[in-house]
Amino acid sequence: MDLPRDTPEASATRYAQIIADAIPADRDDAIVVAHSASGLFLPLVPHVRKVRRIVFLAAVIPDIGKSLSDQVKEDKGIFNPEWLGKDPTKDTQIAREFLFHDCSPAASQWALERMSLTFARQAILEVTPLTEWPKVTTASVVCREDRAIQPDWSRRTARERLHVEPIELAGGHCPYISRPADLAQILASV
Repeated sequence: MDLPRDTPEASATRYAQIIADAIPADRDDAIVVAHSASGLFLPLVPHVRKVRRIVFLAAVIPDIGKSLSDQVKEDKGIFNPEWLGKDPTKDTQIAREFLFHDCSPAASQWALERMSLTFARQAILEVTPLTEWPKVTTASVVCREDRAIQPDWSRRTARERLHVEPIELAGGHCPYISRPADLAQILASV
């Protein structure tokens, strides 16, 4: 599902509700995968709706008691410094360099034609409403050549916050475009 682009003022709790509402009502065994900044909302979903598992995919992992903005100020290792402040929706070269560098030319072009970013400004600035980690099985997939979120940060944070060993995947920030079969195999295995 795509998060709405017309509600940048929505809180993380609101985005979690939107995600939970997208799960069919008759399902209580959903596996919810969040990519990139959507990781801010992911651990809130099990507080709204019963799910079987959550998976962080090249995603930000929130820190209880802090906003993403606070985390970035405290830990410069989260994002690639060359990526910070860049808008790939306004510059296709930036998108190719940081998001689609490992995609075939055809896949990159396809992605560029469909790319949109949900910039959840409020959710990035607010202290996470997460007060405790949900009691649900959790996995973290780290993309080894990610040029947006630093792989070393993702590995360390998966171990420290989620208490899981990260699953390694070759490639960059958007494996659902660059290597969908490999990603599907990993998701099927978890």
